[in-house]
Amino acid sequence: MLTQAQTLSQYLIALSEKRHTGELVVQSTTIEPWKLYFYSGRLIYATGGPHSVRRWYRSLRRHSQDFSNSWVTNMRRPDDHWEVDFINQAIQCGHISLNQAKAIIQSIVEEVVLTLVDYPAEQMQWHPNRMVAQQVVFLSVQQALVRSHKIYNHWQAMGAEHLPTLLPHQLPYLSPIVVNQRGLRLHVTATKYERLTRWMQGNITLWDMAAQTNRSLTDVIKLLLPLVYRGWVDFQQIPDIPAPYVPQRTPTPESSPKVHTKGLIACIDDSPLVSKVMAELVQPLGYEVLPVTKPVEQISTLSQHQPDLIFLDITMPNISGYELCKFLRRTDAFYDTPIIILTGRDGMLDRMRAKMVGADDFLAKPPVPEKVAQLLAKYIPSEQS
Repeated sequence: MLTQAQTLSQYLIALSEKRHTGELVVQSTTIEPWKLYFYSGRLIYATGGPHSVRRWYRSLRRHSQDFSNSWVTNMRRPDDHWEVDFINQAIQCGHISLNQAKAIIQSIVEEVVLTLVDYPAEQMQWHPNRMVAQQVVFLSVQQALVRSHKIYNHWQAMGAEHLPTLLPHQLPYLSPIVVNQRGLRLHVTATKYERLTRWMQGNITLWDMAAQTNRSLTDVIKLLLPLVYRGWVDFQQIPDIPAPYVPQRTPTPESSPKVHTKGLIACIDDSPLVSKVMAELVQPLGYEVLPVTKPVEQISTLSQHQPDLIFLDITMPNISGYELCKFLRRTDAFYDTPIIILTGRDGMLDRMRAKMVGADDFLAKPPVPEKVAQLLAKYIPSEQS
């Protein structure tokens, strides 16, 4: 019934217009699936994806100034949908008002919608009549999408030239961290340096930073991007925090099928951001990415996983890409592995030097999706694909 939808936005509008009730599951090969719940075409809850627990706690703290962890520890055992059940219990116990509960749920739902605003529709599954016990707020799909697209367009205007593939389901869930303290300290005031470093310890996400500083997510990204471009700040992945309750599930005899991939691509670059960009480009093509940010220490990891192709940055702190390429070519395990030099420089001398140390090809930064696809098709055997 909804097979004509090409994006999540189109899918959501179709569900709304047909006044459907049920659960929309958005699958991912790398993280937990997202789940969006509808009642008669209205959004009533959303969860899943990266950092669903952080999202839940963040929304409670932002819209309930008196929030305390003791609320959660003192509540009765919830059902499987613990996020919704704990909110319902908080209302019943008088910890939060009805209006606060509405703001909490709206914040959670709109964050998930923004996260998925440009997600491909082919990874979605609809389960009619699956419900959660939430009857506090019924949100308009159209209004949520209007707000999400407005924010998404601002991001594109700010970072499209430099971060073309960091879509909403990735960028806000990364954690900012200072990687060049000296450079940052020399170019900002002492007060600003102290404030920035306090927020950039590599332990909170951009979503968290926006909530804790009472700024919009767009303002936080706008503040950080110039620091990223200058090489003072980078982004890294961090895990979700533990859930206050994990339901005990009865194992089913059916085991989940393993996801078949066309091959493993290693991305050797000291910046985790580059690996994130590369993963966004190659995963839709059926490949997985092995990020290698510390090549000297991670040679054993590289040997253990035996990637089918390597993207290798030229400029790294402890070893040059040329030296590493030469070393890999002298190693039996990587004698025949395609190695693509990844660089912002693309002169004749650079190409000649790359060929001399055994590189197979060049890829300019930022990587262009079409060029990446061509290189994968060229260097990974079709029978393997």
